[in-house]
Amino acid sequence: MEELEELLKKYNLDHLEDLIVSPWSEQYCVTPFPKYWQITYQIMSKIPSNKRVVEIGCGQGDVTAIFCQLGFSRVSSYEKAPLLAVNAKRRLNDLFGREDIVSFGEYPAICHTECDVLVLVNCVYDELADSKVGYKKILKDYYKHAGNPQYFIMEVIDNSYTIEDEVFPKYLRLSHMDVEEMFPNCQIQSWQTYKYPQNKKSKTLYLIEKK
Repeated sequence: MEELEELLKKYNLDHLEDLIVSPWSEQYCVTPFPKYWQITYQIMSKIPSNKRVVEIGCGQGDVTAIFCQLGFSRVSSYEKAPLLAVNAKRRLNDLFGREDIVSFGEYPAICHTECDVLVLVNCVYDELADSKVGYKKILKDYYKHAGNPQYFIMEVIDNSYTIEDEVFPKYLRLSHMDVEEMFPNCQIQSWQTYKYPQNKKSKTLYLIEKK
């Protein structure tokens, strides 16, 4: 893991112009990397690399790099922001010789891919829902479109974040019970990745695994 952190840190420091379109990527210019990245790496390192991976909202490809580093050959990542998608394609090609991973557009695409591992971290599409019921449906629909995969790595803003926030309203904040209700027949593990007020908000990463 440390080897990949150093590789990405150096690349990010050599391409600081990328921060213009994603200032949050500053967290990948220093080590150690964010907790959600480290946990995703640890989870993926235990999953056979012949599994098919779909990532929703890949940003500039810092999490996508985990799949490349660990030898996953069947990876499809979706990014709906055009400049982020361009940057992600460039860096994955520069670092791993992979031009075939990133697609510009929303998931599910017209020709979307079913998978064994679905990944949605550091990404909240708040504009697609206006209620908790609607938001939970979006997340569950992602899972269904992916073919009800064996593994779903999902990071959400959690309900321990109680501050009024117009950008991330309360209906986007999910409790453990919310997640358990969404995936009643799955084994669920969780890790808190951000905690307010040390961080700007509180977030939890879930590993949802079919029994």
